[in-house]
Amino acid sequence: MRKKLAVLFAALLAVSLVGCSNSAPKTSSGYTVDDAQVLLDAGVFDGEMGQIDLDTVAMLYDIDRDTIQDGVSYLASNTSVSADELTILVLTDEEAAKTAETACEKRLDHQLKTAKNYTPAAVPRLEGGVIRRQGNTVLLAVGDPSKLPGVVDQLGN
Repeated sequence: MRKKLAVLFAALLAVSLVGCSNSAPKTSSGYTVDDAQVLLDAGVFDGEMGQIDLDTVAMLYDIDRDTIQDGVSYLASNTSVSADELTILVLTDEEAAKTAETACEKRLDHQLKTAKNYTPAAVPRLEGGVIRRQGNTVLLAVGDPSKLPGVVDQLGN
């Protein structure tokens, strides 16, 4: 009887372990608000950056505020001199992230068009701007185009 119970217990344990191993697919965690500090510390932005709240980010980027779960955003303190910008958004789902990515692309394009007329020195930085989406997160960064892509690529590694 003990032998039958031991075999039954072993079989139940094996089945439960198999069920656990396949219960959730692995996904990329995406960007985090902590990644913003990594970028700020990397020296890819010029001058002072001021943090803005997520309500303002939603307005500036034309993103539905209800889809933003978390995030952080910094803009150059003197936008007449610098176009540097950093935004990391954690959105409700991947579809919201796709929408936010498109909004970031529109913002960067608008900033580039404006800079061509008013701050031509900022054009190379805007042209080298980075927009990346991972899962339900989106990152937009405008800074030193010779350093920025490499630093962004290192996030999460």
